[in-house]
Amino acid sequence: MNRAQRRQAERNNKRGIVQTERVIPLPALLDEFAVFDLPQCIFDQLKNGQIDAANDVPVFRDNTGELCEVVPALDGWIFTWEKIAQALGIKMLAFTSMRIVLSKLNSGAMLSVINIAAAHCELAQCRAVFRKADRAKLMSVAKTAQIQLILGH
Repeated sequence: MNRAQRRQAERNNKRGIVQTERVIPLPALLDEFAVFDLPQCIFDQLKNGQIDAANDVPVFRDNTGELCEVVPALDGWIFTWEKIAQALGIKMLAFTSMRIVLSKLNSGAMLSVINIAAAHCELAQCRAVFRKADRAKLMSVAKTAQIQLILGH
């Protein structure tokens, strides 16, 4: 807190005004980036024809810069979006292509350009749903799905 803020807080305390913190929601674009950064990072690497690996395990750098394993992260992300699609009653999100990419990454099999392009299409569909859906509902379903993942869905 800078000096002006401290002085204002002291004046408010003398007047009996209780200072509450303001909650500032993230802009929609920043919120979307946070949700879709993980799969976008992975699929961009695959689109370029390679993926980072550590000890023969596919990895990516998360938004904090740490190396994370691709397979469990992508599996959890897909699981969460399957729950969101189910809760919103959206049948068009099948995640078949993403699951194919996931299984091939898990087994170390070669991916085709068609697999990656189809997964990109599914990701674009998820983005469209995210932009139109109620954020509170999305967050509620996502938190429930994350709890299920922690408990071993």
